[in-house]
Amino acid sequence: MCEHRRKVGDNYGLTCLDCGEVLEGYGYWGQTDTCRHVWMKSEGGYECLYCQEWLNEETRQMFHGGEQP
Repeated sequence: MCEHRRKVGDNYGLTCLDCGEVLEGYGYWGQTDTCRHVWMKSEGGYECLYCQEWLNEETRQMFHGGEQP
């Protein structure tokens, strides 16, 4: 299993240089079609740093309970 020690990132996301796994967003240089969301608390909910998908408090509670998404 890779420990992801060497990573490269840009505004599209973050990718491990050792194994090539997309760690955040769409991966370095937009390698994938699906986003690995990184949520940031915003007014009234959460917004993904990469794709700007919005997750309101009610939806967060349904899918993530009391934990941070």
